[in-house]
Amino acid sequence: MFKWMGCNDAVGNCFAKLLDLHRTATRLDIYRRSGKVAFVVGTLLNLINQPQAVLGLLSFDYPAMQSLDVVKALLTYNVPFLVSTYGALTTIAHQRTDP
Repeated sequence: MFKWMGCNDAVGNCFAKLLDLHRTATRLDIYRRSGKVAFVVGTLLNLINQPQAVLGLLSFDYPAMQSLDVVKALLTYNVPFLVSTYGALTTIAHQRTDP
C-alpha cells in the first residue's frame, strides 16, 4: 500500500505517491463520501455567503442571478471536498503506520 512520506524526493516519486493516494481513495470510496460532504457543506456556505444570488437562482430571478460570483461558488464546494478527502487519507495513513 502507501506509506505517508513527504515529497522530498524526485518529482516522479511524488507523482507515484499521489497516484497511490488516488488509488486508495478510489478503492475505499473516499471521493464519493467527500462529494456528499462537499455538497451539503458547500450549499450551506453558499447560502450563507451569497443568499440573494442563490435564492434568485432557485427562483429564476435574473437580476439576482447576475450577482452570483461563480468562481466563489465553485471554490465553496471544492474546499470541503479537499478537506474531507485529506482528512480521510491522513487518518488511513496514520492507522497504517501505528503498530
